Amino acid sequence: MEVLFKYLTLARMNMRRRGLLFFSSFFERISNNIRERQKRDVEFLNSLSISKMNDILWPLYVSFVCLSFLDVYSTILALSSSTSFHELNPIAGPLFGMQLPGLLLALTFKYLPMIPLFYAVFIRDKPEHHLQVVIVKFSALIALAAADIFLASILLTNNIPLLLKWALANS
Repeated sequence: MEVLFKYLTLARMNMRRRGLLFFSSFFERISNNIRERQKRDVEFLNSLSISKMNDILWPLYVSFVCLSFLDVYSTILALSSSTSFHELNPIAGPLFGMQLPGLLLALTFKYLPMIPLFYAVFIRDKPEHHLQVVIVKFSALIALAAADIFLASILLTNNIPLLLKWALANS
């Protein structure tokens, strides 16, 4: 951000020197708007409570892990029990066709996002890095909420009916 401010300040000074006051005031308005918005964003982030975010992040992370495992379990179950089932995911579909190495690679892709999210959920707040910790936790909260909604919708529309059909057929 500082580089942008320096560039805008230099551009504004250059415009004034050349007599282009209209452009100078335009860049000055942009700089002031950016500063005001940045100040407002920092105030909003500082108003967030890390303890409340931690109370929300932990259940979101656990549900993300559970939904991911349920998604993989139902996909493997469907692939092994039915010859007519095909994975519709354009990335995972070809990987499941590669037998065990493809399956392991697909599982790696599926569970790899859990590592940075785990870090974001359990990062400790330090006074000298408070704003950065709040940004990381707030971003993780938004990402986990979106991921949980997405995975739950996939499970409810695709996987749960398949699991119920399989359970009724095998009982």
